[in-house]
Amino acid sequence: MNEIFSIFNPDWWMDENNNALQIADAILYLLLCIPVLYLLICALFSLGKYKNPYPPAKEMHRFLVLFTVLRNGKEAIQSINHFLDTQLYPRDKYDIAVAATQLSEEDLITLLQMPVNIVVPDKEKCTKVYAIQQVMERYSPKEYDMVVIFNSDNRIVPNALNLFNNAYYSGCDAIQAHRMTENLTTSIAVLNATSEEINNNIFRKAHTRMGFSSALIGSAMAFDFEMFHDIAPRLKGSDISKSMEIALLQENIYTEYLEEVVCYSKKEESANGYEAQRISWLRSQYSSTIWALRKFPTTLLKGQWDYALKLFQWLMPSRFLLIALIAACAIGSTLIDWPLSFKWYGLLAVIALTFIMALPDGEVNKRFKYSVWALPILAFASIFSHITRFFQFKKKKNSKTKRKESTRKV
Repeated sequence: MNEIFSIFNPDWWMDENNNALQIADAILYLLLCIPVLYLLICALFSLGKYKNPYPPAKEMHRFLVLFTVLRNGKEAIQSINHFLDTQLYPRDKYDIAVAATQLSEEDLITLLQMPVNIVVPDKEKCTKVYAIQQVMERYSPKEYDMVVIFNSDNRIVPNALNLFNNAYYSGCDAIQAHRMTENLTTSIAVLNATSEEINNNIFRKAHTRMGFSSALIGSAMAFDFEMFHDIAPRLKGSDISKSMEIALLQENIYTEYLEEVVCYSKKEESANGYEAQRISWLRSQYSSTIWALRKFPTTLLKGQWDYALKLFQWLMPSRFLLIALIAACAIGSTLIDWPLSFKWYGLLAVIALTFIMALPDGEVNKRFKYSVWALPILAFASIFSHITRFFQFKKKKNSKTKRKESTRKV
């Protein structure tokens, strides 16, 4: 028994006879080295210019363009007007639907005067998934050929529907467009934009070049209408991208990535906003991690490589958290046993090189070097969001226990 509790003694770890420190260091290094190697391979595949492989279609398909709107009605009205004014696709070949939740009376009146179909979910406070399900119930499976899903702040390039149509005509049933940040106004927003562009290059551009499905991002997505009509009622949770990815991969449906179909969106501009966004994201991340742990071994044994890669991706720590963990291990090993630190600094250099290779061209890249000082803030916010989420979960669990006890007493 004393030997078990000896692991809590710092001297036990420093004892050269048991090699405990070296073994623990090697295991931790291996666990963090695997995701870094994966990201490096993806970054190498993302290099080079994108070329659209789809020729012009011989048929103009019908589209349902769906805007999901939560509270911010004025922003959605601007986005819809921008879409109607700029889109080059024939107007008689697409309709616009709006999933309107928690909108003001003024915004609803404005939307009623516009050429859109408005669907108000039967729940005042509902998830994006539920709002989309409510919209799809209003249509028959063969009423349109494709459905395109946007957030309220999305503004897409004028030839978007044409390019979606070309890819769909060539056989693509699921497509992810290239979402980019529009508001590069603060250092936090620039770093958010950089992170999203790195994700675009690694998890979308590189994945499709390797023959795997593109990751979904939650908006600027296009799907075969009949297929989505069948899948929509089975979607669960609050994160439509993860729910849809599971549904598509289980049915072995490939998701294409069209880099030239740029869709602009707005990102959080402050550290507090980023932290709140991260906490919201973690709600779905924890459940998807548990799902991945359960399903990953069986998908590997069945040879479902596309699905297995997605589950592996869900098991990885976020990019900011990965950098923070490697940096902490490098500093910790330097203080405890400095010869062990060399490989950690090497791994830190590799991940830095990986993200440099995956950096985007254009305005985001130009502004990144002036905003890199805020990187530690986002890394800290990433770690702090995990801690905050843990205490929120614990508080929620305690409150449920108290309610049960009070019910029993009554």
